[in-house]
Amino acid sequence: MNINANIRPRFSGHETFACRFSWLPKAVRLIESDPHALSSDEQAILSLGLGKNMVRSLRFWLDAFDVAAPATEGWALKPFGAALLGRDGADPFIERTETQWLLHWSVTSRVQAPLFAWRHVFHRRMRSDFTRGELFSEMRRESAREGYNHSEITLMQHIDALLHTYVPTHAMRAPEDVLDGPLVDLKLIQAAGRRRGATGKDEQVYSLARIPAGKVGPAVIDYAIESYWAERHPSERVLSFRDLAYAEGSPGATFRVAEDELRSHLEREGATYSFRASGDAGAVSRSDEPNPAARLGSVYA
Repeated sequence: MNINANIRPRFSGHETFACRFSWLPKAVRLIESDPHALSSDEQAILSLGLGKNMVRSLRFWLDAFDVAAPATEGWALKPFGAALLGRDGADPFIERTETQWLLHWSVTSRVQAPLFAWRHVFHRRMRSDFTRGELFSEMRRESAREGYNHSEITLMQHIDALLHTYVPTHAMRAPEDVLDGPLVDLKLIQAAGRRRGATGKDEQVYSLARIPAGKVGPAVIDYAIESYWAERHPSERVLSFRDLAYAEGSPGATFRVAEDELRSHLEREGATYSFRASGDAGAVSRSDEPNPAARLGSVYA
């Protein structure tokens, strides 16, 4: 299958590491002080106090979260990264829950180079519960349909990167050795007992949680709507409610917000959008151009 390189999903690059809590703020400070430092393995290792594979993983996550990217002169912050984590950003050390939700939105709703496991779990599975073995079988079939032939190791490492991003570890040691990342507190993926898989092995079951809209926050959901509209439907003035609730990369699917709560969000007093209900569906309209960058500031107002 011939797949556009811009939307080709990624299966690797994280070097088996999930992003750790301190990595993004430390990398942003380094880029601001010396844009060239992150381009050199040796200099980055010395500056960040990480091993070579962790440095490579950090580069991957900077790009995956849309925080920074390689530039003509070393590395540069992207607008989203600068607005959140930059020296004059809203939350340089990821101390606010809004920032965690925005980072989750950024990594999970990507149009270009989406992370395969994230896309599969949040946007393409019908069931909310799974085991590692079940996820591996599904991802192997789906990736084969798309023309990929990845090894079991590659797929399993990708699954583990997803799980370690959202499921907390209990091996808490010194602060710099903490394995947990900035999205664990969201509790989007939770351990949910055990069951016997297709191979006969007893496996841990994981489940996607249903998240109350109020926990995500109205300003974050509004930003996600702006971002979704701008990235996926920039020339349209009307979207179906089902697009916002269920479509791939949509706010409803990405945040795991229930349909009725998303509808209430759109119908609330002072909402930016015009919502017209129609049975179980409805339409959402706007008269202006979507502007995610302008909306981002209101998250921290």
